Amino acid sequence: MSRKTIFLSIASFVVGIGFLSSGVFANNSFSIGRNFDNHTFVGPFNISNNKTKQAKLKLASDLTQLQSKAEVNLIYQDIKFFLRPETITFDIDMTLANANSGEDNPIIANVSREGLATVLGQELPRIHFTEDAIDLIAAGIEKELQTGIMPRNVHITDYLGVIEIPNEVVASSEYSIDAILPSSSKAIHALDSMVILPFESFSMMELLTSPEVGPLSDEEMTLLSSILYSAILQTNFHIDERNISSVISPNIQPGFEAAMNQTLGLDFKFTNPNKTEFNIRASWSAGVIHLSIEGQPFYYTYEPSISNIESYKPRTVRQYSAFVNDGQVVVSQEGNEGVEAVVTRTLSVDGQVVDTENISEDFYAPVHRIEIHPLSKGNASGTDSTDGVETDITQNGGTDAETGTGTSNPGEMESDSSGTIDQNRNDETKKEEVIYDKSGLPIGK
Repeated sequence: MSRKTIFLSIASFVVGIGFLSSGVFANNSFSIGRNFDNHTFVGPFNISNNKTKQAKLKLASDLTQLQSKAEVNLIYQDIKFFLRPETITFDIDMTLANANSGEDNPIIANVSREGLATVLGQELPRIHFTEDAIDLIAAGIEKELQTGIMPRNVHITDYLGVIEIPNEVVASSEYSIDAILPSSSKAIHALDSMVILPFESFSMMELLTSPEVGPLSDEEMTLLSSILYSAILQTNFHIDERNISSVISPNIQPGFEAAMNQTLGLDFKFTNPNKTEFNIRASWSAGVIHLSIEGQPFYYTYEPSISNIESYKPRTVRQYSAFVNDGQVVVSQEGNEGVEAVVTRTLSVDGQVVDTENISEDFYAPVHRIEIHPLSKGNASGTDSTDGVETDITQNGGTDAETGTGTSNPGEMESDSSGTIDQNRNDETKKEEVIYDKSGLPIGK
Protein backbone atom coordinates (compact mmCIF):
# COMPACT_ATOMS: atom_id res chain seq x y z
CA MET A 1 0.00 0.00 0.00
CA SER A 2 1.35 3.40 -1.00
CA ARG A 3 1.89 6.30 1.40
CA LYS A 4 -0.85 8.22 -0.43
CA THR A 5 -3.33 5.41 0.06
CA ILE A 6 -2.53 5.21 3.76
CA PHE A 7 -3.01 8.98 4.09
CA LEU A 8 -6.36 8.85 2.36
CA SER A 9 -7.52 6.01 4.62
CA ILE A 10 -6.57 7.90 7.78
CA ALA A 11 -8.24 11.01 6.45
CA SER A 12 -11.43 9.08 5.71
CA PHE A 13 -11.39 7.63 9.27
CA VAL A 14 -11.02 11.08 10.80
CA VAL A 15 -13.83 12.41 8.66
CA GLY A 16 -16.00 9.50 9.79
CA ILE A 17 -15.35 10.26 13.43
CA GLY A 18 -16.13 13.88 12.82
CA PHE A 19 -19.45 12.86 11.23
CA LEU A 20 -20.44 10.69 14.21
CA SER A 21 -19.48 13.43 16.61
CA SER A 22 -21.43 15.92 14.60
CA GLY A 23 -24.39 13.61 14.76
CA VAL A 24 -24.15 13.33 18.54
CA PHE A 25 -23.81 17.01 19.03
CA ALA A 26 -26.68 17.54 16.65
CA ASN A 27 -28.85 15.29 18.80
CA ASN A 28 -27.77 17.13 21.96
CA SER A 29 -28.57 20.41 20.31
CA PHE A 30 -32.00 19.04 19.40
CA SER A 31 -32.54 17.86 22.98
CA ILE A 32 -31.48 21.18 24.43
CA GLY A 33 -33.68 23.06 22.05
CA ARG A 34 -36.82 20.94 22.17
CA ASN A 35 -39.96 22.09 23.91
CA PHE A 36 -42.12 19.96 26.22
CA ASP A 37 -45.82 20.24 25.40
CA ASN A 38 -48.78 20.50 27.73
CA HIS A 39 -49.26 17.76 30.31
CA THR A 40 -45.62 16.73 30.46
CA PHE A 41 -44.78 15.38 33.90
CA VAL A 42 -41.72 13.76 35.42
CA GLY A 43 -43.05 11.90 38.42
CA PRO A 44 -45.25 14.48 40.20
CA PHE A 45 -43.33 17.43 38.69
CA ASN A 46 -44.79 19.47 35.83
CA ILE A 47 -42.30 20.54 33.13
CA SER A 48 -44.92 21.47 30.53
CA ASN A 49 -44.18 24.34 28.10
CA ASN A 50 -40.50 24.42 29.00
CA LYS A 51 -37.50 23.91 26.80
CA THR A 52 -34.97 21.36 27.90
CA LYS A 53 -32.68 23.85 29.63
CA GLN A 54 -35.50 25.41 31.65
CA ALA A 55 -36.99 21.99 32.35
CA LYS A 56 -33.63 20.79 33.65
CA LEU A 57 -33.30 23.75 36.01
CA LYS A 58 -36.82 23.26 37.32
CA LEU A 59 -36.41 19.51 37.69
CA ALA A 60 -33.08 19.98 39.49
CA SER A 61 -34.80 22.19 42.05
CA ASP A 62 -37.72 19.77 42.46
CA LEU A 63 -35.48 16.72 42.84
CA THR A 64 -33.28 18.53 45.35
CA GLN A 65 -36.32 19.05 47.53
CA LEU A 66 -37.38 15.44 46.96
CA GLN A 67 -33.92 14.27 48.01
CA SER A 68 -34.12 16.29 51.22
CA LYS A 69 -37.40 14.70 52.28
CA ALA A 70 -36.85 11.26 50.80
CA GLU A 71 -38.39 8.61 53.05
CA VAL A 72 -37.93 5.04 51.88
CA ASN A 73 -38.91 2.31 54.34
CA LEU A 74 -37.67 -1.19 53.67
CA ILE A 75 -39.98 -3.91 55.00
CA TYR A 76 -38.98 -7.50 55.58
CA GLN A 77 -41.75 -9.68 57.04
CA ASP A 78 -42.25 -8.29 60.57
CA ILE A 79 -39.66 -5.49 60.61
CA LYS A 80 -39.43 -2.08 58.94
CA PHE A 81 -36.30 0.05 58.74
CA PHE A 82 -35.18 3.27 57.05
CA LEU A 83 -33.00 3.52 53.93
CA ARG A 84 -30.60 6.43 54.27
CA PRO A 85 -31.22 9.21 51.69
CA GLU A 86 -27.55 9.37 50.67
CA THR A 87 -27.95 5.86 49.28
CA ILE A 88 -30.26 7.31 46.59
CA THR A 89 -29.36 9.64 43.70
CA PHE A 90 -31.54 11.02 40.90
CA ASP A 91 -30.24 11.16 37.31
CA ILE A 92 -31.65 14.37 35.85
CA ASP A 93 -30.00 14.07 32.43
CA MET A 94 -31.17 10.50 31.90
CA THR A 95 -34.64 11.37 33.15
CA LEU A 96 -35.01 14.21 30.62
CA ALA A 97 -33.40 12.22 27.82
CA ASN A 98 -36.06 9.50 28.24
CA ALA A 99 -38.95 11.90 28.81
CA ASN A 100 -41.72 11.96 26.21
CA SER A 101 -43.46 15.25 25.58
CA GLY A 102 -47.10 15.42 26.64
CA GLU A 103 -46.89 12.26 28.77
CA ASP A 104 -46.31 11.10 32.34
CA ASN A 105 -42.67 10.07 32.70
CA PRO A 106 -40.72 8.21 35.39
CA ILE A 107 -37.89 9.60 37.48
CA ILE A 108 -34.63 7.77 36.91
CA ALA A 109 -33.10 6.94 40.31
CA ASN A 110 -29.95 5.05 41.23
CA VAL A 111 -29.49 3.08 44.44
CA SER A 112 -25.96 2.47 45.66
CA ARG A 113 -25.45 -1.28 45.86
CA GLU A 114 -22.68 -0.86 48.40
CA GLY A 115 -24.79 1.42 50.58
CA LEU A 116 -27.78 -0.93 50.37
CA ALA A 117 -25.62 -3.92 51.32
CA THR A 118 -24.41 -2.04 54.39
CA VAL A 119 -27.94 -1.22 55.52
CA LEU A 120 -29.21 -4.77 55.01
CA GLY A 121 -26.19 -6.21 56.81
CA GLN A 122 -26.84 -3.99 59.82
CA GLU A 123 -30.60 -4.49 60.01
CA LEU A 124 -30.87 -8.15 58.96
CA PRO A 125 -27.61 -9.75 60.11
CA ARG A 126 -29.07 -13.26 60.24
CA ILE A 127 -29.87 -13.26 56.50
CA HIS A 128 -27.09 -13.63 53.95
CA PHE A 129 -27.74 -11.49 50.89
CA THR A 130 -25.76 -12.38 47.77
CA GLU A 131 -24.66 -9.78 45.23
CA ASP A 132 -27.46 -10.91 42.94
CA ALA A 133 -29.98 -10.47 45.75
CA ILE A 134 -28.64 -6.98 46.50
CA ASP A 135 -28.94 -6.09 42.83
CA LEU A 136 -32.53 -7.35 42.67
CA ILE A 137 -33.55 -5.34 45.73
CA ALA A 138 -31.80 -2.19 44.45
CA ALA A 139 -33.53 -2.49 41.07
CA GLY A 140 -36.84 -2.90 42.87
CA ILE A 141 -36.28 0.24 44.94
CA GLU A 142 -35.34 2.20 41.80
CA LYS A 143 -38.58 1.10 40.20
CA GLU A 144 -40.59 2.16 43.27
CA LEU A 145 -38.94 5.61 43.21
CA GLN A 146 -40.05 6.35 39.65
CA THR A 147 -43.28 7.96 40.89
CA GLY A 148 -41.46 10.42 43.17
CA ILE A 149 -44.19 10.02 45.79
CA MET A 150 -43.00 9.89 49.40
CA PRO A 151 -42.95 8.07 51.70
CA ARG A 152 -42.34 4.76 49.93
CA ASN A 153 -42.75 1.37 51.60
CA VAL A 154 -40.71 -1.21 49.74
CA HIS A 155 -41.23 -4.87 50.59
CA ILE A 156 -37.92 -6.64 50.09
CA THR A 157 -39.64 -9.97 49.59
CA ASP A 158 -41.39 -8.62 46.47
CA TYR A 159 -38.05 -8.86 44.69
CA LEU A 160 -36.64 -12.00 46.30
CA GLY A 161 -37.81 -15.59 46.00
CA VAL A 162 -37.15 -18.78 47.94
CA ILE A 163 -33.85 -19.13 46.09
CA GLU A 164 -32.47 -15.98 47.72
CA ILE A 165 -34.18 -16.59 51.11
CA PRO A 166 -35.08 -20.30 51.54
CA ASN A 167 -38.21 -21.34 53.46
CA GLU A 168 -37.89 -22.85 56.92
CA VAL A 169 -40.10 -24.02 59.78
CA VAL A 170 -41.19 -20.84 61.58
CA ALA A 171 -43.63 -22.46 64.05
CA SER A 172 -44.59 -25.93 65.25
CA SER A 173 -46.95 -27.70 67.63
CA GLU A 174 -47.50 -31.30 68.72
CA TYR A 175 -50.17 -33.26 70.55
CA SER A 176 -49.87 -36.85 71.82
CA ILE A 177 -52.87 -39.06 71.10
CA ASP A 178 -52.89 -42.85 70.81
CA ALA A 179 -55.57 -43.09 68.14
CA ILE A 180 -57.65 -40.79 65.97
CA LEU A 181 -60.95 -41.24 64.18
CA PRO A 182 -61.09 -41.48 60.37
CA SER A 183 -62.79 -38.07 60.29
CA SER A 184 -59.86 -36.51 62.15
CA SER A 185 -57.44 -38.24 59.79
CA LYS A 186 -59.19 -36.60 56.82
CA ALA A 187 -59.07 -33.23 58.55
CA ILE A 188 -55.33 -33.55 59.22
CA HIS A 189 -54.80 -34.49 55.59
CA ALA A 190 -56.80 -31.42 54.49
CA LEU A 191 -54.67 -29.19 56.73
CA ASP A 192 -51.47 -30.59 55.26
CA SER A 193 -50.10 -28.45 52.41
CA MET A 194 -52.63 -25.67 52.99
CA VAL A 195 -51.21 -22.41 51.59
CA ILE A 196 -51.85 -19.13 53.41
CA LEU A 197 -51.38 -16.42 50.78
CA PRO A 198 -50.21 -12.85 51.52
CA PHE A 199 -52.85 -10.87 53.44
CA GLU A 200 -55.23 -13.86 53.24
CA SER A 201 -57.69 -14.67 56.03
CA PHE A 202 -58.16 -18.30 57.02
CA SER A 203 -61.27 -19.89 58.56
CA MET A 204 -60.89 -23.21 60.34
CA MET A 205 -64.65 -23.77 60.20
CA GLU A 206 -64.66 -23.35 56.44
CA LEU A 207 -61.93 -25.95 56.03
CA LEU A 208 -63.25 -28.52 58.51
CA THR A 209 -66.83 -28.40 57.20
CA SER A 210 -65.82 -28.73 53.56
CA PRO A 211 -67.18 -31.79 51.66
CA GLU A 212 -63.78 -33.44 51.32
CA VAL A 213 -63.31 -33.52 55.11
CA GLY A 214 -66.70 -34.82 56.16
CA PRO A 215 -68.58 -34.44 59.47
CA LEU A 216 -66.54 -33.76 62.57
CA SER A 217 -67.60 -33.41 66.20
CA ASP A 218 -67.03 -30.11 67.98
CA GLU A 219 -64.48 -31.86 70.20
CA GLU A 220 -62.45 -33.02 67.19
CA MET A 221 -62.57 -29.58 65.60
CA THR A 222 -61.59 -27.90 68.87
CA LEU A 223 -58.57 -30.15 69.30
CA LEU A 224 -57.23 -29.49 65.79
CA SER A 225 -57.92 -25.75 66.04
CA SER A 226 -56.12 -25.57 69.38
CA ILE A 227 -53.05 -27.31 67.96
CA LEU A 228 -53.02 -24.83 65.08
CA TYR A 229 -53.60 -21.90 67.46
CA SER A 230 -50.53 -22.90 69.49
CA ALA A 231 -48.45 -22.70 66.30
CA ILE A 232 -50.03 -19.44 65.11
CA LEU A 233 -48.98 -17.78 68.39
CA GLN A 234 -45.37 -18.36 67.30
CA THR A 235 -45.85 -16.08 64.28
CA ASN A 236 -46.93 -12.50 63.64
CA PHE A 237 -50.29 -13.63 62.22
CA HIS A 238 -53.33 -11.65 63.38
CA ILE A 239 -55.99 -13.55 65.34
CA ASP A 240 -59.38 -12.49 63.97
CA GLU A 241 -61.61 -14.82 66.01
CA ARG A 242 -60.88 -17.21 68.82
CA ASN A 243 -63.15 -18.65 71.53
CA ILE A 244 -62.91 -20.85 74.60
CA SER A 245 -65.31 -23.41 76.04
CA SER A 246 -67.47 -22.82 79.10
CA VAL A 247 -65.61 -25.52 81.03
CA ILE A 248 -61.99 -26.65 81.07
CA SER A 249 -61.11 -29.20 78.44
CA PRO A 250 -59.44 -32.31 79.87
CA ASN A 251 -57.18 -32.52 76.80
CA ILE A 252 -56.12 -28.91 76.13
CA GLN A 253 -53.96 -26.71 78.32
CA PRO A 254 -55.84 -23.62 79.56
CA GLY A 255 -54.76 -20.56 77.62
CA PHE A 256 -54.16 -22.44 74.37
CA GLU A 257 -57.68 -23.53 73.53
CA ALA A 258 -59.44 -22.44 70.32
CA ALA A 259 -62.96 -23.77 70.80
CA MET A 260 -65.15 -24.63 67.81
CA ASN A 261 -68.93 -24.96 67.93
CA GLN A 262 -70.91 -25.61 64.77
CA THR A 263 -74.29 -24.84 66.35
CA LEU A 264 -73.21 -21.51 67.78
CA GLY A 265 -70.98 -20.68 64.82
CA LEU A 266 -67.82 -20.37 66.94
CA ASP A 267 -64.85 -20.30 64.57
CA PHE A 268 -61.09 -19.88 64.66
CA LYS A 269 -59.87 -17.28 62.14
CA PHE A 270 -56.54 -15.60 61.49
CA THR A 271 -54.87 -13.45 58.82
CA ASN A 272 -51.41 -13.53 57.28
CA PRO A 273 -50.17 -9.88 57.38
CA ASN A 274 -47.00 -10.59 55.40
CA LYS A 275 -46.30 -10.25 51.68
CA THR A 276 -45.10 -13.85 51.52
CA GLU A 277 -47.08 -17.06 51.59
CA PHE A 278 -46.82 -19.78 54.23
CA ASN A 279 -47.50 -23.52 54.09
CA ILE A 280 -49.15 -25.60 56.82
CA ARG A 281 -47.82 -29.12 57.30
CA ALA A 282 -49.81 -31.61 59.36
CA SER A 283 -49.51 -35.34 60.02
CA TRP A 284 -50.26 -38.03 62.59
CA SER A 285 -47.65 -40.70 63.27
CA ALA A 286 -46.35 -42.70 66.22
CA GLY A 287 -49.18 -41.48 68.43
CA VAL A 288 -48.44 -37.77 67.85
CA ILE A 289 -50.18 -35.11 65.77
CA HIS A 290 -47.46 -32.94 64.23
CA LEU A 291 -48.25 -29.48 62.85
CA SER A 292 -45.83 -26.89 61.50
CA ILE A 293 -45.86 -23.65 59.51
CA GLU A 294 -43.20 -23.10 56.84
CA GLY A 295 -42.17 -19.92 55.07
CA GLN A 296 -39.49 -17.26 54.84
CA PRO A 297 -38.16 -16.65 58.36
CA PHE A 298 -39.28 -13.79 60.58
CA TYR A 299 -37.03 -11.16 62.07
CA TYR A 300 -38.41 -11.69 65.58
CA THR A 301 -38.77 -14.91 67.53
CA TYR A 302 -42.25 -15.27 69.05
CA GLU A 303 -42.57 -17.30 72.27
CA PRO A 304 -46.01 -17.63 73.93
CA SER A 305 -46.26 -18.80 77.54
CA ILE A 306 -48.57 -18.95 80.56
CA SER A 307 -47.49 -15.99 82.69
CA ASN A 308 -50.03 -16.60 85.46
CA ILE A 309 -52.56 -19.28 86.33
CA GLU A 310 -55.00 -19.19 89.24
CA SER A 311 -57.49 -21.77 90.47
CA TYR A 312 -60.92 -21.19 92.03
CA LYS A 313 -62.47 -23.81 94.28
CA PRO A 314 -65.98 -24.96 93.42
CA ARG A 315 -68.93 -24.50 95.77
CA THR A 316 -70.84 -27.39 97.26
CA VAL A 317 -74.59 -27.25 96.73
CA ARG A 318 -76.60 -29.32 99.24
CA GLN A 319 -80.16 -30.18 98.32
CA TYR A 320 -82.73 -32.23 100.25
CA SER A 321 -85.18 -34.68 98.78
CA ALA A 322 -87.79 -37.05 100.13
CA PHE A 323 -86.70 -39.53 97.51
CA VAL A 324 -83.28 -40.05 99.11
CA ASN A 325 -83.07 -42.64 101.90
CA ASP A 326 -81.75 -41.77 105.35
CA GLY A 327 -77.98 -42.06 105.57
CA GLN A 328 -77.62 -41.80 101.79
CA VAL A 329 -76.10 -38.90 99.82
CA VAL A 330 -76.54 -38.73 96.07
CA VAL A 331 -73.99 -36.69 94.10
CA SER A 332 -75.84 -35.41 91.05
CA GLN A 333 -72.90 -33.37 89.76
CA GLU A 334 -69.21 -33.61 90.52
CA GLY A 335 -67.47 -30.31 91.07
CA ASN A 336 -64.45 -29.02 89.16
CA GLU A 337 -62.11 -26.17 89.93
CA GLY A 338 -62.28 -22.98 87.92
CA VAL A 339 -59.15 -21.64 86.25
CA GLU A 340 -57.92 -18.28 85.06
CA ALA A 341 -54.92 -18.42 82.68
CA VAL A 342 -53.02 -15.36 81.47
CA VAL A 343 -51.07 -15.85 78.24
CA THR A 344 -48.26 -13.51 77.21
CA ARG A 345 -45.78 -13.58 74.35
CA THR A 346 -42.20 -12.35 74.15
CA LEU A 347 -40.55 -10.97 71.03
CA SER A 348 -36.81 -11.54 70.94
CA VAL A 349 -33.86 -11.14 68.59
CA ASP A 350 -30.90 -13.47 69.03
CA GLY A 351 -32.15 -14.39 72.49
CA GLN A 352 -32.57 -10.79 73.64
CA VAL A 353 -36.16 -9.95 74.64
CA VAL A 354 -37.25 -6.68 73.03
CA ASP A 355 -40.96 -6.69 73.88
CA THR A 356 -43.64 -8.56 75.82
CA GLU A 357 -47.29 -8.45 74.82
CA ASN A 358 -50.51 -9.70 76.41
CA ILE A 359 -52.34 -12.31 74.36
CA SER A 360 -55.36 -13.39 76.42
CA GLU A 361 -56.91 -13.86 79.86
CA ASP A 362 -59.01 -17.01 79.77
CA PHE A 363 -61.42 -17.70 82.61
CA TYR A 364 -63.20 -21.01 83.15
CA ALA A 365 -65.85 -20.82 85.87
CA PRO A 366 -65.80 -23.54 88.54
CA VAL A 367 -68.40 -26.30 88.27
CA HIS A 368 -70.36 -26.62 91.49
CA ARG A 369 -70.65 -29.95 93.30
CA ILE A 370 -74.29 -30.86 93.88
CA GLU A 371 -75.20 -33.25 96.71
CA ILE A 372 -78.75 -34.48 97.39
CA HIS A 373 -79.39 -35.40 101.05
CA PRO A 374 -82.40 -37.12 102.61
CA LEU A 375 -85.23 -34.87 103.82
CA SER A 376 -85.86 -34.90 107.59
CA LYS A 377 -87.89 -32.88 110.08
CA GLY A 378 -84.83 -30.99 111.19
CA ASN A 379 -84.19 -29.50 107.79
CA ALA A 380 -87.75 -29.23 106.43
CA SER A 381 -88.00 -25.53 107.42
CA GLY A 382 -91.79 -25.72 107.55
CA THR A 383 -92.21 -27.30 104.12
CA ASP A 384 -94.06 -30.49 103.37
CA SER A 385 -91.62 -33.21 104.49
CA THR A 386 -92.91 -35.58 101.87
CA ASP A 387 -93.05 -33.26 98.93
CA GLY A 388 -90.57 -30.47 99.59
CA VAL A 389 -86.86 -30.13 98.78
CA GLU A 390 -84.90 -27.27 100.28
CA THR A 391 -81.52 -25.83 99.23
CA ASP A 392 -79.08 -25.51 102.09
CA ILE A 393 -76.06 -23.20 102.27
CA THR A 394 -73.21 -25.31 103.57
CA GLN A 395 -70.08 -24.10 105.29
CA ASN A 396 -68.34 -24.21 101.91
CA GLY A 397 -70.64 -21.48 100.69
CA GLY A 398 -72.61 -23.45 98.11
CA THR A 399 -75.79 -22.14 96.49
CA ASP A 400 -78.24 -23.82 94.20
CA ALA A 401 -76.47 -23.73 90.86
CA GLU A 402 -79.66 -24.72 89.06
CA THR A 403 -81.55 -21.60 90.22
CA GLY A 404 -78.82 -19.27 89.00
CA THR A 405 -78.06 -17.80 92.43
CA GLY A 406 -74.39 -18.78 92.25
CA THR A 407 -71.59 -16.76 90.60
CA SER A 408 -68.79 -17.71 88.24
CA ASN A 409 -67.02 -14.38 88.39
CA PRO A 410 -63.85 -14.67 90.51
CA GLY A 411 -64.15 -11.02 91.45
CA GLU A 412 -67.51 -11.72 93.12
CA MET A 413 -66.39 -14.77 95.09
CA GLU A 414 -65.58 -13.31 98.50
CA SER A 415 -63.87 -16.41 99.84
CA ASP A 416 -60.94 -16.80 102.20
CA SER A 417 -58.06 -19.22 101.70
CA SER A 418 -60.20 -22.15 102.88
CA GLY A 419 -62.89 -21.42 100.32
CA THR A 420 -65.49 -20.35 102.98
CA ILE A 421 -67.95 -17.70 101.78
CA ASP A 422 -68.63 -14.62 103.90
CA GLN A 423 -70.96 -15.72 106.73
CA ASN A 424 -73.09 -12.59 106.36
CA ARG A 425 -74.01 -13.69 102.86
CA ASN A 426 -74.91 -17.16 104.23
CA ASP A 427 -77.22 -15.67 106.88
CA GLU A 428 -79.01 -13.50 104.34
CA THR A 429 -79.52 -16.44 102.01
CA LYS A 430 -80.87 -18.67 104.81
CA LYS A 431 -83.60 -16.15 105.54
CA GLU A 432 -85.06 -16.71 102.06
CA GLU A 433 -87.33 -19.77 102.12
CA VAL A 434 -87.49 -21.63 98.83
CA ILE A 435 -90.17 -24.30 98.30
CA TYR A 436 -89.66 -27.05 95.70
CA ASP A 437 -92.01 -29.58 94.18
CA LYS A 438 -91.15 -33.27 93.87
CA SER A 439 -89.19 -32.69 90.67
CA GLY A 440 -86.85 -30.34 92.46
CA LEU A 441 -88.08 -27.19 90.66
CA PRO A 442 -88.91 -24.12 92.78
CA ILE A 443 -92.56 -23.14 93.18
CA GLY A 444 -93.11 -19.49 92.34
CA LYS A 445 -94.66 -17.33 95.07
